[in-house]
Parts: sequence; C-alpha cells; structure tokens
Amino acid sequence: MKIERAGDTGTIDRRVARTRALLQDAIIALIPERGYAAITVDDICRKANVGRSTFYTHYTDKDALRSATLEAHLRSLSREQLSKEERTGSRVFDFSLPMFEHAQAFRSLHHALLASSGDTIHDQMRQRIQRAVRAELSGKRVGEAGVPIEFAVQFIAGAFLAVLAWWLPSDMKLSPAHVDELFQKMAGQAIGARG
Repeated sequence: MKIERAGDTGTIDRRVARTRALLQDAIIALIPERGYAAITVDDICRKANVGRSTFYTHYTDKDALRSATLEAHLRSLSREQLSKEERTGSRVFDFSLPMFEHAQAFRSLHHALLASSGDTIHDQMRQRIQRAVRAELSGKRVGEAGVPIEFAVQFIAGAFLAVLAWWLPSDMKLSPAHVDELFQKMAGQAIGARG
C-alpha cells in the first residue's frame, strides 16, 4: 500500500519528500516501542537519522509530525476507498474494508492512534470516519421509523472504532475481509439501512 506523504503533491523536491518520509516512518516505529507521550524530537531525529534543524524545517513539533503522518495515511485510505467503490454489491458501507486492510498493514500505527483516546489525533480519526459514514448514509433510508442520520452516523462510527480497537490487539485472527463482513452485517441490521 503506497502512502502519499503529507505535502507530497508531485511537485515537491524529492529530498524533501524523502526527509518527510523518514520522519514519518520514525514516529510510526517509535510509538509502539515507547508510547507517544514518551517520544522526544531527539528520539525521532535519531531514528530517522536527521538533525534537529532538519526536523524543524519540516515540522513545528512532534504533534505536527504525528498529525501529518495520520493525514497522509487517511488520504491514502480515501483514494483506496474511491478505487474500491465499484465493488459495493450488498455492502452497506464502503469505508470499512479499506480501513480494516490499512489497519492490518499498519497495525502499530492504528493501535497507537486508538490508544490515544481523547486527544486530537483520535478525534481527527473519529471525525474522518464520521464524514465517511455521513456521506454513505446520505443516499440511504435509515430505519423504519426514520432514525435521525446524525444518530446513525455516531452509532456506526463508534461501533467501527470499537471493533477496530478489539480486533487490533487480538493478533488479527480474523482477516480484514471477515471482520468487515461481520461489521457490514451487524451495522446494516442495527440501523436498518437500505439503498
């Protein structure tokens, strides 16, 4: 899975893109080892083999790096979701399978993001999922009695994050496709979504 690095628009200098990739890869590697709060800019620089001044040329602090890293991964997921939309069939939600596949490919990153409950990164991820659910529900009837869309959005986003948080530390005994199949079945039944 190719990750479009934050700021990589095709016109960026290759050295800049390479440095950003090194820094983003370093923070992804360090989060599961030490936990985000314990990581310092020096740790990131050492892991990426770059100097502090180089770090600060690209990012204001480690929070900005973490945010850029998450944004790069979320952009990659959005592109992947668009490329898979033609497979919908009986699926209720298109966002979930690419997210489960991404979580499997970048397990330590997702585990760290979900563990950071209550901080801005976790909120950013939750908001992205809510936007995806909202967009997908906009063309569907939800429930017999007309469940408010925003209620369904909160319900599905919360359920998805709960399933992801359960699945990641479980050694992923279920494949992304199987977890998604179960999620699709239960989420669709829960809100009574129809096309």
